[in-house]
Amino acid sequence: MIACLYIARFAVEAERARHPEIVSRLLLIGEATVLDCSLGAEASGVRPGIRMSEAIGLCHNAIVLPPDMPYYNRLFEEMLDHLQELSPEIEGDSSVTGLAYIALRGLPVQLGPFAEQLIAGVHRCFGFMPSVGIAGGKFVARVAARISRPGAARIVPRDGEAEFLAPLPVSHLPASDALSWRLAMLGIEKIGQVASLPLGAFQAQFGPEGRHCWELAQGIDSRPLVPRIKEETITRRLQLPAPAVSLDAVMVGVERLVHAAYGEARQAGRWVRKVTVRGGLDPAGTWELPVAFREALADPRDAWFAIKAAIVRRPPERPVEELEVQLVGLSAESGKQAVMFEGKGRLWRQVEEAVRQIGMQREQPRLGRVMPLEPWSRIPERRAALVELSDV
Repeated sequence: MIACLYIARFAVEAERARHPEIVSRLLLIGEATVLDCSLGAEASGVRPGIRMSEAIGLCHNAIVLPPDMPYYNRLFEEMLDHLQELSPEIEGDSSVTGLAYIALRGLPVQLGPFAEQLIAGVHRCFGFMPSVGIAGGKFVARVAARISRPGAARIVPRDGEAEFLAPLPVSHLPASDALSWRLAMLGIEKIGQVASLPLGAFQAQFGPEGRHCWELAQGIDSRPLVPRIKEETITRRLQLPAPAVSLDAVMVGVERLVHAAYGEARQAGRWVRKVTVRGGLDPAGTWELPVAFREALADPRDAWFAIKAAIVRRPPERPVEELEVQLVGLSAESGKQAVMFEGKGRLWRQVEEAVRQIGMQREQPRLGRVMPLEPWSRIPERRAALVELSDV
């Protein structure tokens, strides 16, 4: 069985936890478009994704806040750390902040009391009131959690998943806009209508995406839970006596934190591959600056040289109230072995190292290598292809 924990309007609840004075106010979060909105704003017709000007027209008295994604992600990571104390297999949904899966396989727990413990623990530690869904697969557990009110849990037995999904709208299925439009044109509004259709005809009409949606409508979900790997980190924070306006004051604070964090890393005999610098901005917001090193560093002076250059290139935009330095990518002692003869292999290793560094800063490095296919072809597109370096 899999449990799904869901916190509705996570960004709104995170801002309310940080600013208690706006708990009872209508809230809009976003810039050009709405990222999230409070329940009262939603009742006025506001939906995530609409233009902010349109949302303000619907809610004249709403408070508008810029999104603070580093803060939301960090808070969600802290919540996942808490959940990992209850089960070793935890997966955070990358597409929805505030939604996580917990594997119950092998745990000597009763489903009802475990769900209540889950809700009470998150509310006690973070102030959020989540909803919980428990089922045999991730999709049904997710739907059960999302349709439950905050603070409630719903358990779907293994043989009742199709019956549970049947009366629900097809908007719960992970269908593209094109597929959703075609289903609406055909008058298919409920998941049970999708499940009642023959698979062959449905797949012939809608392709592989249609087959996937049909299987989910039947309660068939074989996707495994991908356990979250908790990375070892060292974090140091500094609360400034007053918001720092000058860059020099920020530099002094960050340098002090870097040496303090490296002091603990040295005691543990660890080398560092990446440092993340964060700053709490005045009056709200977070400044985040990841700095990846060319190679693992054990000397804080070498690390500070690279961090200082990165801060100069991208300084904070507003006064800083709090600073934080986090050492990421801790490893054992690093060394290099020289070779007697260096040739093209050395240049290629330098290219691979550059790709690895870009990969640490971005999820998918946009670098490729030209591979010859049909050099004799008259069609230019067939002569060569661009292949990502990670696939070479």
